Parts: sequence; C-alpha cells; structure tokens
Amino acid sequence: MFRDKVVFITGAGSGIGRQLALEAARRGAIVWVTDVDAQAARAVGDECRAAGGRSRERALDVTDAVDVERAIAEVVAADARLDYCFNNAGIGFAGEFRDSTIDQWRRVLDVNLHGVVHVAHAAFRRMVVQEHGHLVNTASLAGLIPTPGLSAYGASKWAVVSLTHALRLEGEGLGVKVSAICPGFVESNIYRRTLVAGLKPDAMRTMAPFPIVPVEGLIPRVFAGLARNEALIVYPFYARALWWVWRLMPWATKAKGLAQVDKIRREFRMVG
Repeated sequence: MFRDKVVFITGAGSGIGRQLALEAARRGAIVWVTDVDAQAARAVGDECRAAGGRSRERALDVTDAVDVERAIAEVVAADARLDYCFNNAGIGFAGEFRDSTIDQWRRVLDVNLHGVVHVAHAAFRRMVVQEHGHLVNTASLAGLIPTPGLSAYGASKWAVVSLTHALRLEGEGLGVKVSAICPGFVESNIYRRTLVAGLKPDAMRTMAPFPIVPVEGLIPRVFAGLARNEALIVYPFYARALWWVWRLMPWATKAKGLAQVDKIRREFRMVG
C-alpha cells in the first residue's frame, strides 16, 4: 500500500508526525519530512533512512500559505506525484475562555485551522489533477466532543473534522480520498507546545481526564484505517466510546463535562 508511494507529512519533527514518517519509511515510501523546526526534520529524515526508507527533509511553517504551495510543488516536481499528505502540524491550548486572549485564539487558529487549510488546499488540488491521492488531516477527540478548558483547541479541531467531511464528499468523484485522525490523549510534543491561559504551565497534560497513551499504539490504527478508507480514525478505545456516547446520548456526557470544569478550577487555575 505504501511501497514507492510519495508521502508528505507536516509537523513530522516529533510526536505523531515522526511516528507516521517512520512507519511510512518502513513500508517503503518516499517520505517528505517537514517541520517548522528544520533540525528536527533532518533528524527524523535520518531515522527514516536508517529504517530502510527514502526521505527528503524541508523546513515548513504551515501558516505561510505561499511556502506551503511551493513545498507541494517541489514534491510533484521531484517525484512526479503526491500519493499521501498527512496534514499533521498543530499546537495546543489550555485555559478557560474567559482567561484567553484574542492573540492566543489567532495563534491557535492560524496553525490548527488556517495551516491545515493551506496544506489541504495545495495538496487536494494536486491530487485532483492526478486523479488519485489520500489527504489525512490530524484532528482530535476534542473535535468530536465538547472539551471544557480546551476551547480554542477544540474549536480548531471541530473545524478540521467538518472540513474533512466536506472534502471527502467533494473528492469522491475526483479520485481523492480524505480522512481525519482523531486521537484522544496521546503522548506527543503538543503538550510542550501548548499555549496556556490562567492555568499552570503543564495543565494540558496534567488535567487530562484519561490516561495519556503511547503514540506508538496510534500508528497501526491509523494505517489500518487508511487501508479501509475510514472517514474518521478514532483512538484509543475510550475515545471511540465517548464519541459514540456523545452522538447517541449527549446529555449523558454533561455531568462528566461539569466535573471536568470543577476540577480545572480547583486544581489548575492560577487566576482569581
């Protein structure tokens, strides 16, 4: 499925993106490793080659639409096509809405939504021209159920899920597949790249209401989901369970949500 395929990954310098790159490399893909941190991208590229794959590395800030378009053009110029695009770059946000600033919202939406749109816009149109390809957006469980204390992050991920559903329908008759990865609390670099409003600095990690699971467990689920062309790849089990409960009985999740708000205010809030 991935042998000799051209795979482009954003935010590939660490966490989920790094593991996606390594797994694609092990499966024989030509992997384009991109990250805002050029040194991290090079290091992951070296790991991909050590795993027996082929890799090209590039610094990329997804908030720069012009450079994103240029990067996708470079992929097609070098390798003649784009088979998979993992639209993965993102940052976190933790804090109550009343404590957040407009600048924080702009930053989160600029990376998590506009950055996703920039990459999707460039990659999707290339895939339409070649009449094949799979766009894979990284969303979150926070894009499927209400997430108090993660308002800006959750809003950006709900938007990514909505975008995924729309593009999936538009792409079906054009040969382009579109999916979204929706992980729960998975170990990644996002906890270090979290903006905080009125909470303790490590709040996004420590206030997680469920265990943070190793990222390595997510990757087989992602590749299996892509093989089945699933619209939403939700992991781990508790994330799938909560998603189903929210869809079938949204009222049943209210008590859990209110308890989480109370916990945030008691244990993690630093302002009056």
